[in-house]
This record gives sequence, structure tokens and C-alpha cells, in this order.
Amino acid sequence: MANILIAGGSGLVGQHLTTMLMAQGHSVSWLSRKASGNSAGVRVFAWNPSTHSLDPQALIDTDHIVSLAGSSIAGKAWTNQYKSEIIGSRKDAAATLINALDTHPHKVKSLVAASAVGYYGDRDQHICTEETSAGTGFLSTTTREWEEAYTASPVRTVLLRIGIVLSTKGGALPVMAAPLITGVCPILGGGKQYMSWIHIDDLCQMFMSAMESEAWKGIYNACGPAPCTHKEFMLTLREQRFRYAVPVPVPSFALKLLMGEKSSIVTDSTRAGAQKIQGAGFRFRFDSLKQALTDIYERKI
Repeated sequence: MANILIAGGSGLVGQHLTTMLMAQGHSVSWLSRKASGNSAGVRVFAWNPSTHSLDPQALIDTDHIVSLAGSSIAGKAWTNQYKSEIIGSRKDAAATLINALDTHPHKVKSLVAASAVGYYGDRDQHICTEETSAGTGFLSTTTREWEEAYTASPVRTVLLRIGIVLSTKGGALPVMAAPLITGVCPILGGGKQYMSWIHIDDLCQMFMSAMESEAWKGIYNACGPAPCTHKEFMLTLREQRFRYAVPVPVPSFALKLLMGEKSSIVTDSTRAGAQKIQGAGFRFRFDSLKQALTDIYERKI
């Protein structure tokens, strides 16, 4: 059994990963700006990425570090100030962890950090592998700088370029499903743009596999093996839960007027391939969107 330290443990993925790790008998600690002792079996240590400070006690006996920290991409309007915060929060988190590993005694074997498929930008129907170059736009800039911040890591490091995480408890799925509850199934920006998605169980298992296998190094697309178009996604969601919702097209120009630059979150087309992670031995439990959505809604996870 291992001791895992998670930065960003209170978020959607962090909480689910914590539950899965503890169910297997692992010990989990979190880094938080407000350390609060031990909560529900999770010990919490103080850190402040803004000042690159971290309680060195957090590293004692830690075997693996998971970094999920960073301000929400979709949380606020993309003002220049908030865009700086999005990038800065990710770079500061990486710098704080690396500085701690360089400065304090530890036995950490690996650092597994989140990145995002936003790295590829808008690629139409092109299948993006880990060798595909960075795209253009704010999301690409963010993820490129995010990943570069981990290049100085002194331990084995794995970066997972995460797609749309499917869960009823947060993230994109509840937002996308909300209009369907009212009887409207919006098809955004023409619907031909590709979405790379992943079931939250498969994603958390990827983090666990990255920690366990010393052969895993570098960058992997953390997406299911069957990316689909936005229209396919919405119609599959409609079929699963909201069959009476009426498909309604929402053109790109309307999204641009409403959301500005931030509309790229829903209009960019990213078709990320899963061949590399499958070649590393990972086996998906949920390799079709229908299968993933059925499980998520039945289990309410």
C-alpha cells in the first residue's frame, strides 16, 4: 500500500480519486491553503502555490504525488486578469511541488500531473497523438506552459492530457445536460466539432496506473478510445436520459457573442487518440459513450 499526496484533492477528480485509492487500502493526504488536520481519513497539509510554500511534513513517507491544482477554466469570464490567474495557478503549483522535492528530504517515486487536450487547439477531424504539435489560442497556450512547468521535476513524471470528464457530480456533464431537462437539446456550433471524453472511473484508474507502473513516463492522452462529435454526444445523452428533448441548433456566431473567446471551450474540435495509453497496457472499462453514460447515471457518480 502506498502513501499518496494530492494537490487539488477537493475537486471533482481529486475526491473521486481519493475514494478509489482509499478503497484499495492506500493512504491519502491533501495539500490545501487551509490545513484542517485529518478529515474523513484524509490528512491535510498546508501549502500556498502563490508563495511557493509547502509544509515539508507533507513529503514524509509520501510515495507518489498527484497534481490536479489550478483555477477553473470555465469558472469565470476570460478577462485578461482571470486568464493570467488560470495560467499562473498551474505554473505556481508545479513550481511549488518541484521546489519542495528539490529542497526537502523525501522518498517520492513519481509525480503524476493533470494537463488537458486543450493543448491541441482546434484541429477539425484530425486525430491528435501525443506527438501532435500544440495548437493556437488561449487553451493551447495554457496547457503548453502548464506542461513546460513540470520539465524540471526531479522524479519520474507523467502528464495526463485529460478530455471531458464524465460525472454527474460536477464538470461539464451536468452543464450540458441541464437544458435537456427543460426539453431542449442544444447542438452547439454546428455539432461537427469532436469531443474527447473519459469516464471518471477510467481517468482515476489512469492516475493509479501512472503511479504504479515505472514504465509510464512523459505525456499520455487521458481520453476514451472513441471520441465523438458534439452532435453525437448530445444525441446520445438525449437518448439515455432525455428522449423528449428537441434538438435545437445554436450557431457559432451566437456562442461567440454570448461567451467571447471562451466559446472555444465548446466550439474547438479535438479528436485525441488513445493508442499510446493502450499500448502502455491500460484497458478501458468504458470504451463507448453510451456505455459510459449508462453507468454514470445508473450509479449517480
